[in-house]
Amino acid sequence: MHYSFIKELLQSSWQIDTVTLQQYAPILRGILTLGLQFERENPDSRHIPYCISAETKNSDGKKQSVFIQPIIGIMMKNDTESGIIGTKTMAKNLLNADKDPNIIGHILFIESGGGQTDAVPVLTDAIKKLTKPVVAFVDGYMCSAAMYAGSYAQKIIASRETDSVGCIGTMIELSGFPKFNKEIDGYTYVRIYADDATEKNDEYETALTGDFKLIKERILNPANMRFVDDIKTNRPNVRPEHLKGKTFKAAEVIGILIDSIGDFQSAFNAVIELSKSKTNNYKIMKQTKLPALLAVLALTELAIEDRQTSLNEEQLEAIDAALTAGTKAATELTEANQNLHNTNETISTLNDTIKTLNEEIETLKKQPGANPAQAVDEPDGEQTNVYCSVRNELKGKKIN
Repeated sequence: MHYSFIKELLQSSWQIDTVTLQQYAPILRGILTLGLQFERENPDSRHIPYCISAETKNSDGKKQSVFIQPIIGIMMKNDTESGIIGTKTMAKNLLNADKDPNIIGHILFIESGGGQTDAVPVLTDAIKKLTKPVVAFVDGYMCSAAMYAGSYAQKIIASRETDSVGCIGTMIELSGFPKFNKEIDGYTYVRIYADDATEKNDEYETALTGDFKLIKERILNPANMRFVDDIKTNRPNVRPEHLKGKTFKAAEVIGILIDSIGDFQSAFNAVIELSKSKTNNYKIMKQTKLPALLAVLALTELAIEDRQTSLNEEQLEAIDAALTAGTKAATELTEANQNLHNTNETISTLNDTIKTLNEEIETLKKQPGANPAQAVDEPDGEQTNVYCSVRNELKGKKIN
């Protein structure tokens, strides 16, 4: 009855905050050690997506709405018998809503401390495909995997200054016996591998002995690196101290991990403002699309409507300053390249002169009266024949 649920809990690493982990750990221990049973449950009404009228109409006169997708509680990839809605279903809901011509945007209603690492990509891939604006609203906490998903929204609004956000990191919790273990009562646990399966379950087996090197290198560190890199891309103002797994109060990270503090109506209004009641031609260019331009403008996103955008006077001046600096740098580079070219030509001429002189020395060396000096070793170890100058008169003799 609980096999699929237990498999989901045990099979992957986690991006989850401590509070959420502690809430679910006793349940897992009860299932594994006490045989705790639970009945199949219908999803809590709080997990069911819904729409709210935007009090606007499209060109056909039909009312438009904002789609609300809750992300509440532990995040799992698949739906479970316990009533948890998986991120695969959330992703499907968002993509279907985005195709509805009467939907003008989306709100991710987040009250979650995270969950499975594997639960994140299926949801974030869907968010990246959405053609209509997305706003994340934090109702209490948005940590770890939930922070990961929420970072893909164009705006993040926390409900109060004390909301918890962040907890950017990856972990795993294992339990079990070593591959050979004999209990006091005489019961023996043993796992036997084929001769050629020398690396099978290495991460797990070594971790049970207290050696965590492999499980970090092969599982935790790669997942955490992707997590951190994506947060840096989605929230470009983030600093190293925000990426070490610490949980912050919303008021501490305004403009960094969130954009503002406000109520749900603020998030709703933000979607309407972003959408401007336009069609799918409205797009938000994120830092990944125009990094250089957004860096010059000190922006994290830029609205593109009908393939056009608008800039204010200060933004134009910033672009002009950047272009001026670029032109100056290009001129200086051209001059430096010309100087380098001239230097190379001079070196080439000197090399030709040295070659000619060496040839003349060889010729003079063969003439009567030439007095070659002893060979000397140069500092680099190469031996060079050095000859004294041939004078017209040497010991009273003339060169014929």
